[in-house]
Amino acid sequence: MPMQNLETGKEYVMRPAVWLLLVGVWFWTATLQSFAREIKIIASPGVKADTISMSELRSVFLMQRSTLIDGSSVEPVLQKSGWVHETFVRDYLNRDSEEIRMYYQGLVFTGKSAMPKQLGSDIEVLNYVADANSAIGYLSSATDTPGVKVLGVVQEKSKGKRTLLTRIEPEYPRELQQRGIEGIVRLELTLAPRGSVESAKILGGNPILAEAAVRAAKQWIYSPAATTTTIEVSIPFAVRP
Repeated sequence: MPMQNLETGKEYVMRPAVWLLLVGVWFWTATLQSFAREIKIIASPGVKADTISMSELRSVFLMQRSTLIDGSSVEPVLQKSGWVHETFVRDYLNRDSEEIRMYYQGLVFTGKSAMPKQLGSDIEVLNYVADANSAIGYLSSATDTPGVKVLGVVQEKSKGKRTLLTRIEPEYPRELQQRGIEGIVRLELTLAPRGSVESAKILGGNPILAEAAVRAAKQWIYSPAATTTTIEVSIPFAVRP
């Protein structure tokens, strides 16, 4: 492969063996960097489960459930900041760190939940989870994990898209409009085979607007399907001039 000498401006041919070696070094370095940015989910030894689904994991850390499908009790443990925390909330909760902070504050403000445990580093999370009876947390993949279980995360298979046939717009509380309070409410909807909304869980967003969003979403109608389906939706509230 022809290359240019930066000092002389002349081209020279790089030997194939050297080129392959450089490519191999680059690929290895990129792989290590990618691995270093991955995380793993850990649990206390007392937790029965060896795996956890994405939906279970999301529900636990969004304080919507405190037990897994197998009956194991779990307590979520978060890191306060850093790339591990940013990666977890982005890849597993579909949020960013500021949004998840506001979400937790909203739960505390409305009395729906207490603030989850927050620690400062991988080691602090590891030690806490190892000593607890039923804690679940997250670490860098490069961190050793003695005394805890590493849970496999199962990605649920998509059951196909459901088309929204009837949409009822939420009733925007007049007082909130007058105060200019806006936001987005994220919901997890369970759709019956015939298309009605069986249930609506609040995943995030402005908790003050959540009740109106749930009330409207429960009136929506989707296209039929062979089985029950779970989907996520976002409902915006914006003050119009």
